[in-house]
Amino acid sequence: MMKTNTTPQYTQDPSFKTLKKISTVMDEAITVPGTKFKIGLDPFIGIIPGVGDTISIIISGISLYTVARNGVPPRLIMAMTFNLIVDYLIGLIPGVGDFIDIFYKANRNNTQMLVNYYEKNPDAINQVQKGSSGLIIFAGLMFFLILGVVGLCFYFIRLVIFQSMGWE
Repeated sequence: MMKTNTTPQYTQDPSFKTLKKISTVMDEAITVPGTKFKIGLDPFIGIIPGVGDTISIIISGISLYTVARNGVPPRLIMAMTFNLIVDYLIGLIPGVGDFIDIFYKANRNNTQMLVNYYEKNPDAINQVQKGSSGLIIFAGLMFFLILGVVGLCFYFIRLVIFQSMGWE
């Protein structure tokens, strides 16, 4: 009797593999001993104020970029982007954000949405079908807000360092 391959074809796609690897590293790399709960590097990287969360969103953005190049619908890309923006904004809250980041797993959610899309589950993109143009505008505004906040943080850090050293 011939054995059939039950592995879905999309799991062999390089962009899916990239998303899955980044999702595992960032959200589920370590199993908490004695439980089934997993934690990734994202909350640990996020401990570094501002910079850590920026590094996390850049790493997560790499997987999003590879998936977007692969012809995934813009609505799904926007939903995945929204997950990353929410994760970034949560991480910016000192202390509390890092704790919440342990439970809010944007990369894992993105992987699941992509699996749902590949398996033709319409619920995968329902959340953005109602108002995708509004979500696009919101995501764009959030991106510029994040850039502004990070830029201001670096400006004030530089200002404080220069003033404390007596430089003008």
